[in-house]
Amino acid sequence: MTLRRAVVVDQGRRTFSSGAPTLDTILEGGFRTGEMVEVFGGSNTGKTLLSLQVAAIAAGAGFTTAIVDTEGQLRPERLATVCRSRGLDPSEVLPSVFVMRAESTDRQLLVMSKLRGEASLANCKLLVVDTLSKNFTLEYGGSKSVGKRQTALGAYLNILSRDAFLHDRAVILLNRVASVTVEGLDREVDIGGETVRHFAQKAVYLRRSLDYIMASRADLLGPEVRLRIKDEGLV
Repeated sequence: MTLRRAVVVDQGRRTFSSGAPTLDTILEGGFRTGEMVEVFGGSNTGKTLLSLQVAAIAAGAGFTTAIVDTEGQLRPERLATVCRSRGLDPSEVLPSVFVMRAESTDRQLLVMSKLRGEASLANCKLLVVDTLSKNFTLEYGGSKSVGKRQTALGAYLNILSRDAFLHDRAVILLNRVASVTVEGLDREVDIGGETVRHFAQKAVYLRRSLDYIMASRADLLGPEVRLRIKDEGLV
């Protein structure tokens, strides 16, 4: 691709709102096609809920969404609730959201072939991976396998990144966290660390604080915004 062509392609990118105005602010508008955004945090911080509301917004705008489900805990009824709370008809939105179960890293790679080969996914402009690191952690467990795990994860992210750019897709990478101690203080870090950060254009950290979910950019200094979990999603 020539530089001129790359500029033309970049100017034609779409941006899908996160569904939360304050989160859109720190995301510089929302989730942009051609880019990958990592969203990481502990359990019950709204990561999957956030991806479902973006899927509803994208599908409501006429675009197909693909969700790679490595956890096996995706609840279609939750997506239907989000749709109704946002004034969208679930019967119109749900047929445009494709969920593909991936119990292994091989299955995660197979999804990419389906995206490029199945007619029903030709209009896919949003891809969600929930959760990015689970299968890699299970298949390459232990300290002796860290190098192999990071190499395999990097190869997968490279495929996702190339696909996002060439096929004009927004990619949301939901990720788990691990607790580490730095200078005597415990803090949460995303699994995959710098390998993921090398490919993702943005990284959002979610943490729970009492009844709120606090969101901030992990890849740059900036404000922390406060969100709440409601029927319409993370707002």
